[in-house]
Amino acid sequence: MLSEREYLRGATGRSPLSLTLILVVVNVLIFLAEKVADKYSHGNYLEWLNLLALSVPGLKSWHLWQLFTFQFLHGGWLHLILNCWALYVFGQELEENLGRVRFLKLYLFSGVIGGLIQLLCAVLAPRFFGEILLGASAGVFGLIAAYAALFPERELTLLLFFVIPVTLRAKTLLFWGAAIAIIGALFPRDNVAHAAHLGGMLGGLVYLNLMRPNRPSSGAT
Repeated sequence: MLSEREYLRGATGRSPLSLTLILVVVNVLIFLAEKVADKYSHGNYLEWLNLLALSVPGLKSWHLWQLFTFQFLHGGWLHLILNCWALYVFGQELEENLGRVRFLKLYLFSGVIGGLIQLLCAVLAPRFFGEILLGASAGVFGLIAAYAALFPERELTLLLFFVIPVTLRAKTLLFWGAAIAIIGALFPRDNVAHAAHLGGMLGGLVYLNLMRPNRPSSGAT
């Protein structure tokens, strides 16, 4: 199992202030800054949003920073709360097992891959995919995928519609998350970036494979 590999045990314990919590706080602070800018920028807020959110025109203009800045912007309170909640729930144990640096790389790499796949869909089918992308969802779905890969049999209890408790294994959560993302990407009917979610999951799984240590050759063919 992936969780039994030595390179996944780099952290011996949680630090007093985890990187996961820092990321949650940063997302909240940036969202509050968005609200202030929207209220007091006298119409310039949309210009800044277009500069920092991920978009096809932005990448064509070589605004490569958008691949990272879009991951810290959110469109509303519910968007922010759901992403921060999932980031905190899945991030804590991943950070403990992977270490701070690898955890951060996993999170950002998943976000970048998810963003690129969403933009690819926007290029191929501009009628059905939004012009700009913002939010931590792609990175968060990368964490969920990595969590399910490392702890597939771990049981999780989630609140369906914030009311009904549902207990399922991590691998089952990943399966349903991927199924919903695929269906949403193939039949887009809302403003949810399903292709970014799917790309984030793929990015998380790819990064875990890239983390495999280089083993010395035994000379066998």
